[in-house]
Amino acid sequence: MSSFAEIRSIAWSTIVEAMGLSVATDATLLLQVRTFTVAGVPSAATYPRGLIYVSNEAGGATLAFSDGSVWRRVQDRAVVS
Repeated sequence: MSSFAEIRSIAWSTIVEAMGLSVATDATLLLQVRTFTVAGVPSAATYPRGLIYVSNEAGGATLAFSDGSVWRRVQDRAVVS
């Protein structure tokens, strides 16, 4: 019988692979999101509830999420600009 940690690892690996994401190879299963510049972010409507890293956002690099209409900075919900 598999341990919970093994089952969790297999489940995360399956999800990550199915979504085409990148995961570090250590046991922490660190999730790495794609990096974009402000000018190169994809359409927020195409990726509702998506998560990206914006490398040149005003005020510094940041994580951003799609609300289905625009990309918003995680820390204050301001629109990426």
